[in-house]
Amino acid sequence: MKKTQRTLFTLLFLMIFPNLLMAQLERERVVTDQPEELIFMAPRNINLYTVEPLSKGELHYSIMHTFGEVSGGVSELWGIDQGANVRFSFEYGFGDEFSVGFGRSSMDKVYDISSRYSLVRQMQSGGSPVSVTVIPSIGITTGSYGFLNVDYTFSDRLNFNLATPIARKMSDDLSLQIVPMITHFNRVGFELSVADPAVNTYYSVGVGGRYKVAPRTAVTFQYIPPLTDAENLDHNIGIGIDIETGGHVFQMFFTTSRALNESYLVSSNNGDFFDGGYRFGFNINRLFRIK
Repeated sequence: MKKTQRTLFTLLFLMIFPNLLMAQLERERVVTDQPEELIFMAPRNINLYTVEPLSKGELHYSIMHTFGEVSGGVSELWGIDQGANVRFSFEYGFGDEFSVGFGRSSMDKVYDISSRYSLVRQMQSGGSPVSVTVIPSIGITTGSYGFLNVDYTFSDRLNFNLATPIARKMSDDLSLQIVPMITHFNRVGFELSVADPAVNTYYSVGVGGRYKVAPRTAVTFQYIPPLTDAENLDHNIGIGIDIETGGHVFQMFFTTSRALNESYLVSSNNGDFFDGGYRFGFNINRLFRIK
């Protein structure tokens, strides 16, 4: 009898004070406003830097390669036999928003140091609608210019670049970015691979994007218009494909530019895309977890 009374009393109590029961079942809401991830598949989209950050303790190693123009025809195996430019680089994430990189390009034998800082991250709901990253870099040419009347000093060999990618993941498949860039060479001349040997400062606003055609595959593009009043400076156009395979991202593309680093992407000669003045290139990206 006493057991039955206790059961009835408990049921009556819960009917009168149901909020007490609900309070025991409540849980804190899961935070859903997280930064968008994988706006791009790699820290570069063809040649342009992207807003894709490295996480703390992550190392990004890349090998970039372009060949000669396909207009060379079959005798040059459509550019494979000549005009190569190779770049390798390392970039390490010291934090989820800050990384430092080092690279070397064979064109003009340039070594460069760069940093990447994420100012703003696009959020999945609310918050910022775009991601913004600041990427300053400094390069030094190490070629031999002893044939000149006045050889290059250390200061003469320096160049500087500032790129600010601004990107938005429009959907799970489509991402777009614009990249304002400015480059300055302390000294220029015909001996450097720049479009105009009389212009020290170049600037442009690059545009790039990718569209996923499969879970691990995307088509890509870049366009860097000539905004500097300089001779022989033409449009930088590139189209390609990204393939992600675990820790690797393979990027294959056709581009009008031989250049592979920011300073020369803005300032060097470009071929005429519609007259066979484009070349094949590829990037191999590898991400390592160091810590």
